[in-house]
Amino acid sequence: MNTRLMEYMIAISEEKSLSRAADRLLISQPALTQQVKKLEKELDTRLFRRKKNQLILTDAGKIYVNGARSALSIYYHALEEIRNLRMSGRRKLTVVKGSHLLPEFLQKVLPEFSKKHPELFLNLICGNASVAADYLLNGMADLAVMPAAEPSNSLLQYFPLQKDELLLALPAGHPMTCLLPAAISDLSLLALEPFILHQEGSYFLNHEQSLFAASHFMPAVLCEISDDDTAKKMVAEGKGAAFLPRSLSAPDDGCAYFPLNPPAYYHIVIACHQSSVISGPIRDLILLLLNIYGEP
Repeated sequence: MNTRLMEYMIAISEEKSLSRAADRLLISQPALTQQVKKLEKELDTRLFRRKKNQLILTDAGKIYVNGARSALSIYYHALEEIRNLRMSGRRKLTVVKGSHLLPEFLQKVLPEFSKKHPELFLNLICGNASVAADYLLNGMADLAVMPAAEPSNSLLQYFPLQKDELLLALPAGHPMTCLLPAAISDLSLLALEPFILHQEGSYFLNHEQSLFAASHFMPAVLCEISDDDTAKKMVAEGKGAAFLPRSLSAPDDGCAYFPLNPPAYYHIVIACHQSSVISGPIRDLILLLLNIYGEP
């Protein structure tokens, strides 16, 4: 089964662009184009059509991508079962976290935790806040690292880790950078600007939608993606505006950043179910995360 080809087609369908999909997949655009042509020739049908500078799935493309998602789900589930069988002599501790949260998690956390608990292995799952909450509430994860509006919750127990702020990011050379106020309260000033938003179901998209609603403004949406680094790169390339964490901003990174008024603060928290028993290993992992990533 050619899982790579299926992942290629899914990425194109989500990004609606060969260039953005190629960046996400870390391959060249000509190579990706060749793979699409080869598959369409093999199936003797078109999988994508172009509409307003976006690649849209044809009916045949929708069938292929839906089948690919199902096949990959079965394939990766089988790999996980095999991995679990191989690791059956060791207990598992499952952690869910967003892909952009806690940089170098595996390099900084895993070696220290493995030294202290060689009998355990960390099962790391990437997922947004909605996925993390589902895993915790359904008993499928022990801990999660996730964004939250407030450092408390009635169903989940939170350990505050960091406080961050969403900033409006524009290309550094954008003409509006000289016209916007120091702190933006009315997003409708950017009515002509396409926006790169976070993925459906994420905490950040809900936050973004609230910000637009407060300005009585519906943006033109260029795309929705899950990776802040990719969003930042797209902003720097002049493709649109985005809301990015202050912690991701850097001098001379090709973006101009503006705080919002009122500020769009949020928290990064370590979460577990309120009814969970915090065992020794879980406590040690929480303390390790607080020590490495917690604010003074």
